[in-house]
Amino acid sequence: MSDATKHNITAIVPLDLMHRPLDIISKARQMAMAANRSNVKVIFAHNDRGLWVDKLFRLVIGRCEGAFAVSKPFYIGNVNAALLRNEAFKHVEDDFLTLLDVDIWPDFALIEKYRAKVDAQERPFYMLPCLYLTKKGSNDLTRAKVDVQKLTQRFFGFSRKEFLHLASPSSVIVMRSKDYSLLGGFNEAFSGHGYEDFDFMMRLAELHGDLEKAPDMLIDKTARSPLFARGFRRYLGKSCFEPLLEKDLAFHIFHERPDVEGYQEARKKNYQLFASLHKDKVLGTAAGDPTLISGFTTLCSERNIDVSDYGILFDNKPGHIDRFDTFRRRLRFLFNE
Repeated sequence: MSDATKHNITAIVPLDLMHRPLDIISKARQMAMAANRSNVKVIFAHNDRGLWVDKLFRLVIGRCEGAFAVSKPFYIGNVNAALLRNEAFKHVEDDFLTLLDVDIWPDFALIEKYRAKVDAQERPFYMLPCLYLTKKGSNDLTRAKVDVQKLTQRFFGFSRKEFLHLASPSSVIVMRSKDYSLLGGFNEAFSGHGYEDFDFMMRLAELHGDLEKAPDMLIDKTARSPLFARGFRRYLGKSCFEPLLEKDLAFHIFHERPDVEGYQEARKKNYQLFASLHKDKVLGTAAGDPTLISGFTTLCSERNIDVSDYGILFDNKPGHIDRFDTFRRRLRFLFNE
């Protein structure tokens, strides 16, 4: 990697090989190679459980120029992504930072675009919308049958089989490294899956005066369309309007969901912690549209943008069976598995 052309940004990625290890190692290698081609440093924080796959990971990443692995037995038991991100950040030297997961398609041109926007002080940070792909959509992208531009066109053109849902906001974040320090990083009390990213996003938005208090702040309700978001997802989702208008999306590569013991119990516990930490933001009286629909359409009008170009963002029908790309997946969906 040439220092003369290196972008002033580091990507940090948490890794734990307790589940689907070979898939994760393959994606980590792909991300490391893409980062090197784009002159971006990537730091993997790896919880070493002493298994042969942990040794394999270190061997694979050790051969990837520009990638650095912080590999230690940080904890036992449930995955703690918050702790891993904090360990990775200890090695960050660049002024800018991007938070990625290993399943994110490594589109560093997108990351650089928004790093430049932060550098130009257009916004202090960006949370990028993340489109979750089906197995078909993932295969098309990873096998170069389609590029990110074409895949984006398919999404806005109402294609179904490549896409599951759009997360907006998501934990794909571009920000200044100093803000991570000011926030004290991620809260390591979150263990297992869920809510450590929302906690961080809430604190980041609050740091920059980008989060209002509201009586419905702690509503925990998902929606297939980001414009129908409620509760904290709604208030954080306002930060994603610009990438949505520019049709800039990160992509999440499909993987089978592992059967993790205690998954739902951990999510419930993590939400309770999240709610207790942010109960001070439940304030005021409800007013206006509880979703993001009116705000988005008003912004389109102000910028003289045809809102009909974004029709897919208003599609909030639950459970499209045609989003599932194999007969088996459709059967599992129908039987609610």
